[in-house]
Amino acid sequence: MDERKPIGKIFSGRLFALFCGIIFLIFLPFYLTRELWFDEVLTLQFAALPSLTEIYQSYVIPNNQIIHTCFIHGMLKMGIDPVMMRIFPLLCGILMIYLLWKNFSRELGTPLIFALGALILSPPFLLYATALRGYMAAALFAVCALISARKFALGGKYLQLLYWGIFSFLCVGVMPSALAAVAAAGLYAVPYCGKKFWQNKRLYMLGIVPFAAFFCFYFPIRENLVRAFELKEGWHTSGGALLAVLLALFITFFVPLISGALFHRPVWRNFPRTLIWFLPLGGVLLPVAPFPRVWFVLFPFFALLGGGFMRKMPPKWWKYMAAGVLLWGGITLTEFCRQAVSPAVSLGGQDDFYAPRFASSAFTPSDTAGFLQKYRQPLFVSFDADPYSVAYYRGDILMDVPPGRRKQLPPGTMVVLALEEDPAVMEKRFGIVLREIYRNKTHVIYESRGI
Repeated sequence: MDERKPIGKIFSGRLFALFCGIIFLIFLPFYLTRELWFDEVLTLQFAALPSLTEIYQSYVIPNNQIIHTCFIHGMLKMGIDPVMMRIFPLLCGILMIYLLWKNFSRELGTPLIFALGALILSPPFLLYATALRGYMAAALFAVCALISARKFALGGKYLQLLYWGIFSFLCVGVMPSALAAVAAAGLYAVPYCGKKFWQNKRLYMLGIVPFAAFFCFYFPIRENLVRAFELKEGWHTSGGALLAVLLALFITFFVPLISGALFHRPVWRNFPRTLIWFLPLGGVLLPVAPFPRVWFVLFPFFALLGGGFMRKMPPKWWKYMAAGVLLWGGITLTEFCRQAVSPAVSLGGQDDFYAPRFASSAFTPSDTAGFLQKYRQPLFVSFDADPYSVAYYRGDILMDVPPGRRKQLPPGTMVVLALEEDPAVMEKRFGIVLREIYRNKTHVIYESRGI
C-alpha cells in the first residue's frame, strides 16, 4: 500500500499530519505551563542530589525514575528552569512518534498515521509529554528496543541484539514496571522470527536479554527496591485500576478501534501481539495494583496494533478516518470534555489519564503559597493537598508523608487541606479547632488552635 496515496479528495497523509500538528500546538501551551505537581517536585528533589551515584542509590520510594532523573540532574547542572525542562519529555514523545512512523509505515501503510494521530491528539500523550516524569522517556526507549528487536529477528547483525539490550536496560532503568513495555516490544517482534517462530533461536535470545538487563540494573540496589515496594503505594482497587486503563485506552484509540472492528482480519502468525492488550492484567496479580499511569508506556504499542487493525481498510474510507481522528481528538482535548470524562475514567479515584487534578486549570498551589507568604506560623499541608507542590512555591512545610506519619502539630499551625477533605477529621486527629480563612480552586486554608 502506498503510504503517499491521497486520502480521498480532501485529505492527504501530509495534510492530516499538518492538522494533527496544529491541534497539538493549540493545546500544548496549557500543558507546558501548568504548575508543578507532587511527583514532578519529587523528581526535582532526587535530581538535586550531588551525584548520579546518589541518585541511583536513592530508591527509597517508587518515585525515583532513575535514568530519567539523571537527565533532569544534568539539566539542573546547566541551570535550566524546571518548567523549561518539560521540553525534554516533549522531545522524547516527538522522537518516539517519528521512529514509529519511520520504521513501520511501509509495513502498516497510511492507516498507521491515523493510529499515531489518535495517540498524539489525546490528553494522556500531552500530559506525559510535558511532565517531569519518566513515562515518555521509558516509552521512547521501549520503541527503540522494538526497532532493534525487529531488525535482529529479521536476520540482522548481533549488534542489533546489543542495542536491544541497551535500550531494554535504559527502559527498565527509568522504572521497574517498564519491563511491561519491553515485554510488549518482544511480543510485537515475535512474528518477525518467521512462521515457526518457536523454532527460531533468535526469539529466545530476545526473551532472555530484558530480564538480564533488569537484573543488572536493580541487583546492586535490590534492598532499596524491596523496601520501596513494601510501602505498597498504588491504586485503591486492582479491578478499578484495570478498568481505568481500559477506559482510557478505549477513549484514546476510539476511532481506530471502531474501524478495526469493521476491517481487521486476524492472522494466526500475529497472535503473540494480541497478548499485548492483556499486559495490564499483570497489575491485578500484584499485592497492590500500580497506578494506572505506569501503563502509559504501552500506548505506543497499542497505536501500532491499531494501525495493524486498519491495514485492510479500503482507501475510500481513509478520508472518514482522518476526519474522525481529528474531530474526536480535538473534542477530548478540551478541558470541558476532559472534566466530563474524568469521573468515568477515574472510577472515583485519581484520574491518571484524562483530567487528573494536577492537570486542571484549577490546580494553583502557587496561589495558595502566595497567600501564605504573609504568615510566619508553622504550615501543615495534608497528603491529599499535594504538599510537595505547595512546598515548591512556599518553602519548608510540615509534611505528612507517608500519610498518617505526623502525630501532632505545633500550636498555631496553619493547616492546608484539599477542597474535598473534611476538616473535622483533622480536628479529631490532632485535637485542634480549625477556622477557615481562605480558599481557592485547589485548597482550603485554616488557622488552628488547641482544644
